[in-house]
Amino acid sequence: MESHRLNSIQTGLLVLAALHVVPAFADTLELRVVGEGGTTQVGCGPAVEVNIQGRIQNATDFGLSLWSADLTDWPFGGQDITTLILDSPGGDIDQFKRNLGLTNPSGYGGTPIDGDLVQIGGGQNTIGNTGPTLFPVGTVVTNIANGSEWVTLATGTIDTNFQLADLQINIESAFASTLATGVGPVYAVNPADVVIVGPGLTVWLPGAPDFGFTDVYSVAHHDPNGSFPGGQLAIPIDPSDNAEIKDLIEPRQFGATGSNIAIRVDFWLAVGSGVVTSDPPLTGLAATPSGNSLMITFDAPANGVCYHFDVTGTELIGGGIIDESDCTVGDADFCVCYFEGDVNFDSSVDIGDRQVIAQTANLFKTMDADGIVGPQADLNRDGIIDIGDRQIIAQTANLFNDFSNSACP
Repeated sequence: MESHRLNSIQTGLLVLAALHVVPAFADTLELRVVGEGGTTQVGCGPAVEVNIQGRIQNATDFGLSLWSADLTDWPFGGQDITTLILDSPGGDIDQFKRNLGLTNPSGYGGTPIDGDLVQIGGGQNTIGNTGPTLFPVGTVVTNIANGSEWVTLATGTIDTNFQLADLQINIESAFASTLATGVGPVYAVNPADVVIVGPGLTVWLPGAPDFGFTDVYSVAHHDPNGSFPGGQLAIPIDPSDNAEIKDLIEPRQFGATGSNIAIRVDFWLAVGSGVVTSDPPLTGLAATPSGNSLMITFDAPANGVCYHFDVTGTELIGGGIIDESDCTVGDADFCVCYFEGDVNFDSSVDIGDRQVIAQTANLFKTMDADGIVGPQADLNRDGIIDIGDRQIIAQTANLFNDFSNSACP
C-alpha cells in the first residue's frame, strides 16, 4: 500500500487491529465486490448498485471484528471511481461505523485518493470504550459473517454519468480481524487472512453497443422451437453509433402472406430473458432467449413498411437488464424495412429487380446461410432459389410498387 494512503488511516483503527492473540489457525475472510443480486457485470444506469460482501466459512473464532479494503478500477483504464458512495447496509453492520465503531477520518465509505476509495470499512468497539471519547461506543455483535452465506458489509451506488469508459471495480489492500472471544465488554481479536473472490464488478459504459451486439440476422419460416431452417440474411450494424443501434434497412424480400419471420440479435453475453416491442405493432411479436442470441419472431410484416424494434427489459446473464429508463444515451433499438422483391437492395421494386432474378446464376443456386453477400433472389425465403422466386418477381404488383418514402429515419 502506498505511504500516502497509510497516512490517511486513523491510529485507532490500527489499535483495534493490533489487539490480538496469535491463533494456531487464522480464520479466512472472503471478500467480493458485486452488483445487485450478486451479479459481476452490470449495464447502463446513472446509479449502478455496488456491494462489498464477505463471509467466513468454517469459522473457529466468533465473527468479524474489523475489516477494511480499497477499491480501484483495473484493468481497463484506472478511471476515477470516487463517484461511488458507500455506506453500511444497516443492522448489525452499523457496529463497524463511527460513532458505534471506528473508521478512517472520512468515514465508513472510505477516503477518495487518486481516483480510488481507500480504507473502506471499520471496526467494532472491541476495546469496550464507554467514554469520555465520542467513539467507539457500540456494543460488539458476535458471529458476523460466520457461515456460508455472503453478508453485505458495504453498499452504495456509482454515478456513471461521468464514466468515460468501461469500469472493473476491484478490491485491493484488504485486511481484517476476528473476535477471539465471545464474551466482552473487552474482546481479544485475531488477525484474519483475507481472500479476494471473483473477477470484480464490471460496469459497462451506458449505451446499447456496450451490451455487446455482434450481429443481427433476419430469418424466414422460423420454427416454434427457435431453429433456423431456410436462409438467413445479415443486417449490418454501425458500431460507431454510441447512442443506439438504428438505421438498419433490409430492403429485401420476405415470405408470402401468412408466413412467419424472425430476427436474431446476437450479444457477447448469454441472454436470460427477452422483451421487445415494435412500431408499428407486429402480430405475434415475441422474444425468446437462445444462448447468446435473442430470437425476435413475428408474423409476416407489411410490404414496404419500416419497423422500429425496441429491446427493453431483456436480461443479459451476469450483465444486467437493458432498460432505456436507466440509460443516459439510449438502449438497444434498431429499425428494419421490408421490401418484397427488392433483389438489388435499392429500396424500390422495379425493372432492375427483374433483371437480377432473370440471371441463371441467381435462379438455381442454394443460399449460403452463413455468409450471404450481394443480391439474393430467394424471394419466398425457402432456402432455395428456384422457379418459385421468379413467379413472385414477375407479379405486376411486386414489380412496380413505389416504396421510396419507406426508410428508417
